[in-house]
Amino acid sequence: MSHSLPMTLLCASLSLTALAGCSNDPELKNQLTPELRNADYPTLLPVEDLAPLLPAPAEESTRLENVLDARANSLQRRADALRRAAH
Repeated sequence: MSHSLPMTLLCASLSLTALAGCSNDPELKNQLTPELRNADYPTLLPVEDLAPLLPAPAEESTRLENVLDARANSLQRRADALRRAAH
């Protein structure tokens, strides 16, 4: 008996939610002007033309690793030069 009330409330709320999704919104339909209703569809373009192609993750990872290694080597050489100059 104690399970029937929560189940009834659940079914009622699901039914109300489903009914709300079935409503018509006439104010939305009236917002389109005749010019918009009769307008041509825009030209569709391939995705490749819309966004630049990104490098493959493996290639980008290798490139980034090389850049970071070169920077680390440069900083290490500077540190070594500063240590020699301080002595």
